[in-house]
Amino acid sequence: MEPEMTSEYGAQAPPEPPEVRPEDEPEEKFEPGSFLEADSPPDLFLDSVSESEEKRRSGGKWIMGSGVLLAAGLIGWVGYSTFLKSPAEPVAIPTMPVQVGDIELTITESGLVELGGQQTFKAPSDVTVEAVPVQERQRIEAGTVLLALRDRALQQQLNNQRVENQKAQNILARKREVIQEKQEKLQTAQTRFADSQSLFERGFISEDEYRNDQQAVDDALSALKDAQVELTNAELDGRNNQLILQNIRAQLIDNQIISPIDAVVLKVEVKPGDGVQQGGRLLTIGDPTKETVRLQLSTLNAAKVNVNMPVRVSVIGPNSQVFTGVVSRVSPQAISQNGGNSSQGGGEQAGRVEAEAILETPSNGVLIPGSSVSVEIILEQRQSVVTAPLTALQNDGGSPFVWLKDENGAAQKQEVTVGLQNLHSAEILSGLQVGDEIAPTLPPGVELTPGTPLADPSGEPSGLEGGGIP
Repeated sequence: MEPEMTSEYGAQAPPEPPEVRPEDEPEEKFEPGSFLEADSPPDLFLDSVSESEEKRRSGGKWIMGSGVLLAAGLIGWVGYSTFLKSPAEPVAIPTMPVQVGDIELTITESGLVELGGQQTFKAPSDVTVEAVPVQERQRIEAGTVLLALRDRALQQQLNNQRVENQKAQNILARKREVIQEKQEKLQTAQTRFADSQSLFERGFISEDEYRNDQQAVDDALSALKDAQVELTNAELDGRNNQLILQNIRAQLIDNQIISPIDAVVLKVEVKPGDGVQQGGRLLTIGDPTKETVRLQLSTLNAAKVNVNMPVRVSVIGPNSQVFTGVVSRVSPQAISQNGGNSSQGGGEQAGRVEAEAILETPSNGVLIPGSSVSVEIILEQRQSVVTAPLTALQNDGGSPFVWLKDENGAAQKQEVTVGLQNLHSAEILSGLQVGDEIAPTLPPGVELTPGTPLADPSGEPSGLEGGGIP
């Protein structure tokens, strides 16, 4: 027996086919589905061996591909982890420390400067200026005669009344003479009646004569009483005429304009000989030791203003000196532009509310009476409170917050509670402490996320060393 043969793969080799003689070969017939060659079985064996070799090689390729994919995955995971752990690019945003300051809510109106007790005297009637004994800028005391006026109509009344009084005096004198005459007639009648009574008792005269003399006494007495009544009436008329004369003289005295206060003459608008109609402006004075500002507030602002609110007054313009004061008066009624009650045709929008502010210390000539000034009225005020710029406040639909720079120099959201606000700053009730670094504003197009490193405007990371977070 010959030994068995094995392939290089360890499998038993197939037996060699038996020798075939030509005469033993069958006649070839071609039928559908038949093999074309007699040695087909050996070809199938070779195909099987090739298929096994191909599978072996495919398995190796699959193993090699899986290893490559696994290595690529490991490299990708390591790279992604390295990317996640790498620091974010710093954002150049300036920061500022939180400070303590004052917060004020104010409104600003324009006003006109006036001196204390400032008033303009006007003509009480149609007058002629008799004399002007004072000059502009002159300091005067209370009781000083400022102007002497002459009222032509009143002067004529005075002259006419003097005539009437003289007539009354003449009538009164005549009434007194009549009284004396009546008294003499009464005495005569009484003497005659006494004689008639004696004669009648002795029978020397008739009773009729006696009765006539008695009647004469009664008539004389009645006439005397009438004369006395007329004298009394004349005396009353005389007194009344005297009162009228005194009243006219008082009116003439009133035409002397007298200063009611210690003041300075601000403006003299007339000169001697000028004729001035009733209500015409004559002269203006004011107390230089006090200065006030007359305001015309809008109805919207007037509703917010109360007496004793602090104010700051300055000349309209740059770098002007500021003077402090308080609101001293706010009118309870709005006045329309045409000078009437705003509720009677002026309308709410057209109405203005008169108000006045008084300076704590006079400006000593810095503020000129009659000049326009800017008046800042402080409605609310918080002093020595934690503040932040209004632009630092952010809001994403929830509570307000600011971007706070932490100890590592990274941006963090910090919720805050806000108090009083104005156009520039806000009072921070909670959430921040003095010295905290915050972003006062975000540049256009910049969005922050918590943990973003912050760099100063020069480009260096803020609070970082080595360019990243350890």
